[in-house]
Amino acid sequence: MKKSYKPYRNRFEQKTGEDLKAHKSEFVYEKIKFDYTVAGKYLVDFTIIKKNGKLMHIETKGNGLSFDGHTKRKMIAVKKAHPDVDIRIVFYADGKCGPKRKDGTHMRQSDWAKKYGFQYSIKDIPESWYAE
Repeated sequence: MKKSYKPYRNRFEQKTGEDLKAHKSEFVYEKIKFDYTVAGKYLVDFTIIKKNGKLMHIETKGNGLSFDGHTKRKMIAVKKAHPDVDIRIVFYADGKCGPKRKDGTHMRQSDWAKKYGFQYSIKDIPESWYAE
């Protein structure tokens, strides 16, 4: 059974919150967010030149280990920085993608792709992509 530190995420945050209360400090917990940008370069796995001359970029992702938090954040940032670029993902399998949801299920890689607006396929590039 997982230990609860409500409203905190872990024992250390709980201790810090208790210390702040003991010192009668006024504080809020996880209420303020700051946007930030991390600069980097994204190297596309494959770029297909379509019959109409437009480019389709294909990112291939193997098992869940190659689709970690860093990679997901990078892909979201690239899509945000280049919304008109056609980037699609081919997953080796539709594996689990992140921690359990509140309902006890895991997000799958396909769920993640849908959520963030990436066209995707499992195992192979679909014939329909070639026909575009």
